[in-house]
Amino acid sequence: MLTLKRFYSLVAPFWLTTRAAMLWLLLLLIMGLTLSVVWISVQYNSWSKEFYDALADYFQHASVSTMAWRYLAYTALFVLVIICGNWLKKRLIIRWRDAMTCQFEQDWLRHHAYYRLDTQPDNPDQRIADDVRLLVEQSLELLLSLLKNSARLLSFIVILWQLSGVQTFTLAGYNVTVHGYLVWIALAYAVVASLVTHVLGHRLHTLNIERQRVEADYRATLLRVRDNSEQIAFYQGAGAERQRMRQRFRPIVDNWRRLMGREFRLESFTTSYFRLSLIIPVFAVLPLYLSRSITLGAVMQATAAFGYVLDAFGWFIDAYRQLVAWSATIERLWEFQHSLRQLPALKVPPREGDALHITALTVHHPDGSPLFAPLTANLKAGEWAVLSAASGSGKTTLLRALAGLWPAVQGQWQLPAGKALFLPQKPYLPQDTLRHVLCYPLTQTPDTASLCQVLKQVGLAALGDRLEESSNWSRELSGGEQQRLSLARVLLLRPALLCLDEATSQLDDAAAIQLLAQIRQALPEMIVLAVSHQPAVSAWFGHPLPLTPCRHQADNATVTASRPPTDAIALPEDNLLLPTP
Repeated sequence: MLTLKRFYSLVAPFWLTTRAAMLWLLLLLIMGLTLSVVWISVQYNSWSKEFYDALADYFQHASVSTMAWRYLAYTALFVLVIICGNWLKKRLIIRWRDAMTCQFEQDWLRHHAYYRLDTQPDNPDQRIADDVRLLVEQSLELLLSLLKNSARLLSFIVILWQLSGVQTFTLAGYNVTVHGYLVWIALAYAVVASLVTHVLGHRLHTLNIERQRVEADYRATLLRVRDNSEQIAFYQGAGAERQRMRQRFRPIVDNWRRLMGREFRLESFTTSYFRLSLIIPVFAVLPLYLSRSITLGAVMQATAAFGYVLDAFGWFIDAYRQLVAWSATIERLWEFQHSLRQLPALKVPPREGDALHITALTVHHPDGSPLFAPLTANLKAGEWAVLSAASGSGKTTLLRALAGLWPAVQGQWQLPAGKALFLPQKPYLPQDTLRHVLCYPLTQTPDTASLCQVLKQVGLAALGDRLEESSNWSRELSGGEQQRLSLARVLLLRPALLCLDEATSQLDDAAAIQLLAQIRQALPEMIVLAVSHQPAVSAWFGHPLPLTPCRHQADNATVTASRPPTDAIALPEDNLLLPTP
């Protein structure tokens, strides 16, 4: 029941709305075609009785051609229904998946959830890309198979009951009269087999959840190697990455072996069950034939009907592994949805006026301890200020708080009306055309002349002819060129507030100051709050805002300063470790 409740919470937003009318129409059409398949199966069953009765009579009272044409007509109708049903099913799958994926994308991107979820739950990208697809496909497949088997049960159980008649058996000296004994044989066989199947396979649920997780972990490791290929190559880190890949793949092997053991026991039973189900109908019907109660055609009809009824009763056995995989998919998607809904609300600062007001603002570690003493500052339109404090004092975290990314905040702040732009040290360059990379995060791009102009202003005029080129720009452009491109976005977006976090660290002091001066000249009313460890750049701002570390922060800073620098980079030429400049 818990799985069904979670399934309902996942699908209700898509199926219980007025926008789901087309989904319902497609589903009803598919269900109608599925029931048509069952009706055709009933006609096949009746045709089979007539054919074998005519065969036993050497077709003295039946026409071979008539029987053949009827069979061909049923077959043509069967093929038409199947291909139309499959086409409509694929159309429903992509519509449902598109709607559900869109909703999860919005929930993941809303209120910076993609940033705030961090590592819990694991691999949200895999849950959106794969688990949504699996949920849609598995749910529809299970629903249609259940509908088809239920319709078969209702259709063929009547035939089987009628063919069974009333049988009297002697048991321990008592006469026992049974109505529809073939139906009871099929039911008893399926119930016992279902119980055994669940006992042998119930642990597959946990194993399938674990399988999806370890597969996603391994895939994420491969993606990190691709995304950081240049850094890994400079470090000559192929050996370390291979070891990490092996570590991530080993759980896949362990999980697979446990699945093999559990599925071996389950398949041993289910394979035996299905093979026996082929012969049980024959021996179950045999007493009726030997007593001459039914004809050969009726035997064939009863055998087929018994098989359909047994399949319907045994749907749980047939679909058990699908049900386990389906429940595992629901578990992962529900956990993702639940995590998104449980995120605490972010404090949204007001945006009004033309100044940045900060009143007694401080940020805290996750354990609740403050990073620095409360800060109060007011920056008016056109003022530029730089945060002044030692490394580790919380300057970047303060910018995160102003951007609404850090929930552990105490104090008040008010942003100026208009856009606010925060530039991190490492710019984000999506793999897209240079036009869209340059205009990020705008969804509508300005005209080509404007883009070429800002590229020229930041010293990237040579890229003006490549605006329509799509490439992995984070690998093609140097660190300094990436930061120039990031500063070009300032000229395009024209924000009221600009926050810079080491946004010129890859540029020399003269180039950084020249670019900042151009931006100040182009946007004289813009407020700028910066973090910089370049002394010349910090001095150029001329308006320092000191952060006073809390006592434990100051103690840590003192201890760190008394030690030799530990940040280092490995140079592949000689493997010397040099301190980072």
